Amino acid sequence: MQLTRRDFLRASLATAGTIVAANAPFKAFAAQESGKKRWFKGNLHMHNQWSDGNAMPEFQIDWYKSHGYNFVCPSDHNTFQAENLRFKSFGSNPKITPEISKAFEGETSLWKPMSCEAVTNKLTQEFVKEAQDRFGEDSVQMREVGGLTFVRMKTFDELAEQFEESEEFLMIPGFEQTGGVVDKRAVHMNFIGVRKTFPFPKNYEDPIALMSDTYDQGAELYDGINYLFTANHPLWRFYDWNPSALIQNAKVRVFELSNNGIHADFKQHPDGWKPEQFWDVVNAWRASHDQQLLLAMGSDDRHNYATPPKAWTRVRAEKLDQDSLINAIMAGDMYCSNGLDFEDVNFDGKTLEVKIDVQEEGDYRIEFYGTKKDYDPTCKTFETQEVKGVSPHRVVETYSDQIGVLLDKIEGVEGSYTLKSDDLYVRAKIVKAEDDGNQDWRSKPAAWTQPYRS
Repeated sequence: MQLTRRDFLRASLATAGTIVAANAPFKAFAAQESGKKRWFKGNLHMHNQWSDGNAMPEFQIDWYKSHGYNFVCPSDHNTFQAENLRFKSFGSNPKITPEISKAFEGETSLWKPMSCEAVTNKLTQEFVKEAQDRFGEDSVQMREVGGLTFVRMKTFDELAEQFEESEEFLMIPGFEQTGGVVDKRAVHMNFIGVRKTFPFPKNYEDPIALMSDTYDQGAELYDGINYLFTANHPLWRFYDWNPSALIQNAKVRVFELSNNGIHADFKQHPDGWKPEQFWDVVNAWRASHDQQLLLAMGSDDRHNYATPPKAWTRVRAEKLDQDSLINAIMAGDMYCSNGLDFEDVNFDGKTLEVKIDVQEEGDYRIEFYGTKKDYDPTCKTFETQEVKGVSPHRVVETYSDQIGVLLDKIEGVEGSYTLKSDDLYVRAKIVKAEDDGNQDWRSKPAAWTQPYRS
């Protein structure tokens, strides 16, 4: 399939009724204003034993606090860590006999049975012991009933009371809405800043409608609440949704740039798009149609805490509270990182200036990327065939290499780029100068600013 500029416009405008009006583009973060603010490090996508993460909740939250993070959202699948008594969690549904029910009368929270199988969704002695070694044997509540050993998971409020520290560490409520379409494409979205969940949509034919309807249900349910909606890992499991999903859902403002990877069962296609290109495709379209630009977030979607984190987000805000962080994120006052940091990022409506926060010796490079106004918006597609251990069947979009081009690069730790009359937008990326072998989102260590336009 090949779409002309006119056809592509017609297809996108077909959903115009669901697209919110564009706000003014991001304006300057003036030096005197940003000087009153502070960079906070955080992760808004992670999992623990409330769903399918390995770690006990307290071990998870403590890991982030003890490793220099300022805010987290334990965004477990389709659940919030509330006080109501339950036994079922994501992938765990034990048979509850009358004996078990009676033994837990008056109890609260999730009680999860231990297992001897060290597989996903299972709670084993290893993970219980991690928490006991860190916080003491009596810190974990356990009860043997009906031949099973049940372990109580701490609630969000209990964890917040244990770990929160004013202006140093904050917990934000939220969850990951785990939906999908009929051919097993996964469409996952986070609602951050909320405590109430709703059933995830089922049996959709395409991810565009699924994402749109999920967004709309959340907007109705959380009316009056300052919350954040994110579109998660489009590359996982295997090109499960394409850039057109966020071209036709311009109301979605934030996606995960760095939490992307092909599922271990499959192999990346050499002609498939990469997350950084995905980002530029959407923003080239949005900028050329005067829509709000797509913001990128770094997160690690962590399930196994024996492995290092993939990435994180730095948010510049006046104080460490939920509203301040969400407002700063929606204003684009943040950046995505997997190892490097910005000391400062400023945009005055025309010029993007960045300065690297140098924490170890070495040579650094600043790269400025963008798309020209006369770019070719043609969208083509190819199909992958279902091959075990290689790929499922997918229709994958491809776009012109005129999108997301290198506008300029500077060797050093400070640099700027002034938008030209034919530029749609500009974004900056910082890397170690010797890191030429890992391009696009796989660059490491690296960091990415948000895109800016006049």
